[in-house]
Amino acid sequence: MGKGKDGGLECCMACGAAACCCLMVIIVIALAGLGIAKIVMGAIYLHDCSIEDLIPIWLIVSGCAPILFGGFGRQNNEDSGDGNKLCGTICGVIGFLFNLAWLICGSVWVYPNYRTVTADDFTPCTGNITTGCTQGNCDKSLITFAFAMATLDWIFMGLWIVLIGCLILRVCKGSKKNDINLI
Repeated sequence: MGKGKDGGLECCMACGAAACCCLMVIIVIALAGLGIAKIVMGAIYLHDCSIEDLIPIWLIVSGCAPILFGGFGRQNNEDSGDGNKLCGTICGVIGFLFNLAWLICGSVWVYPNYRTVTADDFTPCTGNITTGCTQGNCDKSLITFAFAMATLDWIFMGLWIVLIGCLILRVCKGSKKNDINLI
C-alpha cells in the first residue's frame, strides 16, 4: 500500500491515541501524587490543628479513599458475567457518593477555619494572651494546603459530575434510537 490520504489519517489517529494515553497516564500520576501529598500532610500535622482536629484526618482519608475505591472500577473482563459488572458499578457509585459526602464534610471543616486562621488579626489564645484571641490554632501551611485541596477536589468533583451526566445523556439518546428502530 502506497502513501495516500488513508496513511495520513491513520498516522493522525495513532498520534491522537498516543497523546490521549500519555495524557491519561499524566493525570493518573498527578492524582496519585496529590493523594500521597494529602496523606503526608495530614500525618505530619495530625496534632497541629486544635481549632479543628478533623482537618488532618480529612486530608488522610481523602488521600486514601480514591486509592481504596479505585480498585472497584468496572472490569473489562470478557469472562466476567453481568453480576460482576453490576457489583463493580455499585461499588463505584458507593465510592463516588462517599467521596462526595467526605468532601462536603471537609469543606465544612476547612473553609470557615481557613478564613479565621489566615485573617490578619488572628491571634491564638496562648500563654498570657486571653482577650481578643481565638481558642485553638492551626498550622498555616496545613490549613492553606487543606483549603487548596478542598477547592481542587470540588473542581474535580464538578468535572466528574459533568462527565457522568454526559455519559447518562449519551446512553439515554442511544436507547431512544434503539426504541425508534424497534417500532
